[in-house]
Amino acid sequence: MREHQPALTFIAYPNNPTGNLFDAEAIRALIDAAPGLVVVDEAYHAFAGRSFLPELTRYSNLLVMRTLSKLGLAGLRLGMLIGRPEWLSELDKLRLPYNVNVLTQQIAACVLQRSDILDAQAALICDGRAQLLAGLQSLPGVRPFPSDANFILFRVARADAMFAGLKTHGVLVKNLNGSHPSLLDCLRVTVGTAEENGRFLSALRQCLLQAA
Repeated sequence: MREHQPALTFIAYPNNPTGNLFDAEAIRALIDAAPGLVVVDEAYHAFAGRSFLPELTRYSNLLVMRTLSKLGLAGLRLGMLIGRPEWLSELDKLRLPYNVNVLTQQIAACVLQRSDILDAQAALICDGRAQLLAGLQSLPGVRPFPSDANFILFRVARADAMFAGLKTHGVLVKNLNGSHPSLLDCLRVTVGTAEENGRFLSALRQCLLQAA
């Protein structure tokens, strides 16, 4: 912050693709030090149990960004920005006319009235995440990283070959190997249903056995 003096800073909370939550106090220190606006992207907040939304009354330079995509409504393509009126009124000047269609607005308003259903679905995914993490931890040569999102990042030897092998079993994950030095030999799997998670673990187990 001191060196670059950014006018705008984005922080993913939880982060993608690692799935981790950055230390909240460290983020507060960044907001305090920021000379400009800080946007905390909480696309995966439903699976994390923590949020910077309550901090909006504390910081005048903070905005929180969310989406309905991770709540099972990806087809709506609807996101939202939450913050102080003085910021939103200025940003509204940049918004394209009719950027959100009426049907999307009506569906979103209806769905958001049933937060119990959305919360139950998120809880189900979190349960699946715990089971998937335990399954990955039980496989030799696989190092999964704890996640607060709806996916798990894991490291495995010969990730490219594992990625190709999983595809032959009808399982598609995200290959992050080569995208960043810290993501060497890393793959990312999205939490699915219990059946889908089991199929993935079974396919990965077979790929590991074939590579041994």
